[in-house]
Amino acid sequence: MAAAGGSSSKRTWVVDVEKKLKEADKSAEVSRWERHCIYRVPPCMTNIKSKAYQPQVVSLGPFHHGDRDLRPMEEHKHRALRQLLLRANRPLDNFVAAVEEVVEELEGAYMDLDTEWRADGGGRERFLAMMIFDGCFLLEVMRCTAADGKQVGDYAHNDPIFSPHGILYMVPYIRRDVLMLENQLPLLLLQKLVEVESGKPSREGGKGGASRPSRRRCNSPPRLMRRWC
Repeated sequence: MAAAGGSSSKRTWVVDVEKKLKEADKSAEVSRWERHCIYRVPPCMTNIKSKAYQPQVVSLGPFHHGDRDLRPMEEHKHRALRQLLLRANRPLDNFVAAVEEVVEELEGAYMDLDTEWRADGGGRERFLAMMIFDGCFLLEVMRCTAADGKQVGDYAHNDPIFSPHGILYMVPYIRRDVLMLENQLPLLLLQKLVEVESGKPSREGGKGGASRPSRRRCNSPPRLMRRWC
């Protein structure tokens, strides 16, 4: 009979812990946490006032994608992508290929990303599509905002989002949502989309910008983003 509090063989959980200790890779752990740049608000804060941390009109990124109150904006994301493709005169495949080059970095930018968005959960294509729709939407809103109240030629004068009237009344709400901690896009995504649209590669190269932006990226954003901010 085994002694009280003990066992003739090691408990399963002890074996599991010892196995994990042997397999632990400190450098991999450091790399994992370094990749994150978009975080979730902890429950100790959301439990007090959840709506204070939720977007009100548009979801950007995976954390609030599909929320019922934000679904109406999905139609406008599709319109924004169409307009950007027409203006750039480049096939959608070019944008997909550019984003796919850095998709692992984009996934890693999000803390605790659900498996439904990850490659190991079969969600890679869904994640790619969301990144492209959301990124192009944000770029189009920035472009129309930079027009300083002038009509942007490829949108209707009464467009609910991208006309001067839409920019005046809707952008303040969109800008607020962009500032939400859980509702952001990696800067690397926007840079990749702009590179394809303009046909001009970034001087800083492709990878490495999702979670550890360079000093220029932090302090001197592109002109369009400066106008937006």
